[in-house]
Amino acid sequence: MERSGWQQTWVRILTTGLTIAMMIVIFCFSMEDAENSDRTSGQISREVVHVVHPDYDQKPPEIQKSYFDSVQHLVRKAAHFTEYMILGMLIRFTLTSWFGMRKGLTAAAWGLGTIYAGTDELHQLMINGRSGQWTDVLLDSCGVLTGTLIACAVICLVSKRRDA
Repeated sequence: MERSGWQQTWVRILTTGLTIAMMIVIFCFSMEDAENSDRTSGQISREVVHVVHPDYDQKPPEIQKSYFDSVQHLVRKAAHFTEYMILGMLIRFTLTSWFGMRKGLTAAAWGLGTIYAGTDELHQLMINGRSGQWTDVLLDSCGVLTGTLIACAVICLVSKRRDA
């Protein structure tokens, strides 16, 4: 039985390694206590708030806090979505590298990524000052789904190009 280009050993090693690495990155972010997590997202939020609100420094402190809090909330949610979108892509590529072009791999990738998101939120319940939120699991699941669909498009395009 001939293996497709997706099923070469180096592709399996690469995709599996990258998937595990992304899971470790997500786990490490979830290990941060509330103070460190706020510091991490706060650095990015400070940059974004000055872009979104150019007059930020001229506003009264209570308005600045309101602006900053809303931007930080969006930055955190965008980070959740993005990291799980990347994870969804990687899981889908990994499953293709191991199982070929079988049907159901997109659903399997989405399911696996969503389960990981759920366990990640449970993990955060054990971290000082952090909380696990079912709304984050939903957001993460949407990120995973988006990533798996992007990966499907890439897999189809590469496979069609290879067959042409």
